[in-house]
Amino acid sequence: MMISRGLFGWSPPHIQPLTPVSEVSEPPESPSPYLDTSADAVPVEMEEEMEEVEEIEPPPAAVPFSRLFAYADRLDWVLMVVGSLAAAAHGTALVVYLHYFAKIIQLLGHQGSDELLFHKFKELALSIVYIAVGVFAFGWIEVSCWILTGERQTAVIRSKYVQVLLNQDMSFFDTYGNNGDIVSQVLSDVLLIQSALSEKVGNYIHNMATFFSGLVFGFFNCWQIALITLVTGPFIVAAGGISNIFLHRLAENIQDAYAEAASIAEQAMSYIRTLYAFTNETLAKYSYATSLQATLRYGILISLVQGLGLGFTYGLSICSCALQLWVGRFLVTHRKASGGEIIAAIFAIILSGLGLNQAATNFYSFEQGRIAAYRLYEMISRSGSTVNQDGSTLISVQGNIEFRNVYFSYLSRPEIPILSGFYLTVPARKTVALVGRNGSGKSSIIPLMERFYDPTLGEVLLDGENIKSLNLQWLRNQIGLVTQEPALLSLSIRDNIAYGRSNATSDQIEEAAKIA
Repeated sequence: MMISRGLFGWSPPHIQPLTPVSEVSEPPESPSPYLDTSADAVPVEMEEEMEEVEEIEPPPAAVPFSRLFAYADRLDWVLMVVGSLAAAAHGTALVVYLHYFAKIIQLLGHQGSDELLFHKFKELALSIVYIAVGVFAFGWIEVSCWILTGERQTAVIRSKYVQVLLNQDMSFFDTYGNNGDIVSQVLSDVLLIQSALSEKVGNYIHNMATFFSGLVFGFFNCWQIALITLVTGPFIVAAGGISNIFLHRLAENIQDAYAEAASIAEQAMSYIRTLYAFTNETLAKYSYATSLQATLRYGILISLVQGLGLGFTYGLSICSCALQLWVGRFLVTHRKASGGEIIAAIFAIILSGLGLNQAATNFYSFEQGRIAAYRLYEMISRSGSTVNQDGSTLISVQGNIEFRNVYFSYLSRPEIPILSGFYLTVPARKTVALVGRNGSGKSSIIPLMERFYDPTLGEVLLDGENIKSLNLQWLRNQIGLVTQEPALLSLSIRDNIAYGRSNATSDQIEEAAKIA
């Protein structure tokens, strides 16, 4: 663990002139009055207690991979099947190409008339051209089908999510509406799901097809060479894996070092007046330069480890090829295999390994998509509003409002009573002002009247009729509300004025603007 000296770790003599960072060889000697030596020294017992408290976090919840396609319809399944078949053909075609490539290598060693060799070369070249056309067609079908079905399925998910969201009670938005989860789930989680169930799936299928067909083709042509390639492969992978482990640890250390340097710089900028007041500019420069020395050391180690890892990986790969060719020489000498078959087997196993490696790169997207789908699907499966929106309507509205023995508290804070035994009568055509201290429940009266919330106990009456028995849409159409924080939508001024009445005429809109 790196422990920062802090910005005021030493206080330079006041007679010392400002010195460039490159010329500072030692820290100033006198201690700073702002240095808290107890902060750097962490007792061992406390560290042990902190380690005991830290627990391994469980992995985030995720849906099964098959559930990503829960909102696929019949057309989507047709697109996915066609895209999967095209992806498998695309991946296999790359290995089939090696078959004709091996035949071309074999022809190079044959003796015969030039006309016969030209004819055979022409046939093989045309076959490779046909394979190229097939790869183009299959690749286009694969990507098009999977991207199209991904767009269709995520569009359904977005639509269902927003429908469920707009059907929630107001208390839901009081609890979850201010932490950004609602917006981030629509914007980011859907993109993660789309990435997991679109072209990534086709890419995975075609790389796995390359892997399996490469193995079969390699063992079919020359099983000895294929076996040698498989035996030496784990050593090559191990060399790269070990270097990646060390690189990962060094990368974490260098990030900590950069974080320490950034903390020192941020502290200097935040308390620049204090820094100038105690003439500690030299100390700040020295502390920052010292913290960067660690990044230099880690950078050198990273370059050495990365260079050695890359060298060992490629060196072992070339040694493996050399061993395969050396064994292949004996196979050709004893007429157990031809040169073309040996070359084809080598390239087939190599292509198989590359396919497996490329297929593994999609696992991260699949995992992120499964986690995002769990969050979204949990919201989509959430039940809607429990408020009964049906009801009767009044023939005529006088406007008499009465709150009768109302008790109310917000679901997000049920332990805090807002109204307790509240009574209020507002006669029709009367202007009433509610006056009270902060938190007394003044702002909760109108939401209860609008039926954004229902009282825990008691009744809210309109012309003697309990508003719970009235049609919700009709009730809200009878109320004109101007809040203390007006909200302008991303619409024109005209559309904002007519937002509450879509059939308003131009004269009515102008009149409303003049009155306002």
